[in-house]
Amino acid sequence: MSFTFSDVDVSDAENIARHVEVPAMQNGPLYRTMFPRSDTITEAGREEVVRWYCEMLEDAFQDRWESFLKGCSVDGTPVGFCGWTIMERNQPQVKANDGQTNMQPKKATWLPEAIDVDSWIAVSKALRAERDRVLKDVDNVCRLTFMAVNPSYQRQGIASMMMQRICEETDQHGRCAYVLAAPEGVPLYTKFGFRIVGYVETPQGIITSMLRPA
Repeated sequence: MSFTFSDVDVSDAENIARHVEVPAMQNGPLYRTMFPRSDTITEAGREEVVRWYCEMLEDAFQDRWESFLKGCSVDGTPVGFCGWTIMERNQPQVKANDGQTNMQPKKATWLPEAIDVDSWIAVSKALRAERDRVLKDVDNVCRLTFMAVNPSYQRQGIASMMMQRICEETDQHGRCAYVLAAPEGVPLYTKFGFRIVGYVETPQGIITSMLRPA
């Protein structure tokens, strides 16, 4: 099967949330920590979660401090999605989402009923502390903020093609790269030269801190 890759638009947010981000995350440690009752969530509750992620993606797509890439099937449906941001000491930075490992809304207007707020805040603080620990003396970093593939399309090379694009850009500018990886992502990042530099334990599993040298 062939896939096409292109930049994202704000109008892509709902389809990416519905067809990529939520399906890809729902068995991962962050999502299951945030939504510990996800196995019994109602259809209405799931729609609320999708809408929440959609609004966060809309915010991210509009802030222009991150780069995004989507992979689509032949009918145009998004099946893969990634995002990254560049951190440089001499450049002003805005807080960006950690995607698969630390999503927080920029407009804290509402939260899904199913979310465990205390657990979400606790794991977000732990992830931020780990990221700051690793990157405190590192300059010119490409930080991966999103990497997700719809489970029905995994193991078809989509994530590798997106990673290849990111790594080519990173190498061109002599940057290192950093990611907080869900368990299923560790082999992919290892394949592209990332090394494990730490771990964050969550109630639902381990998130791995990984750095790719320049």
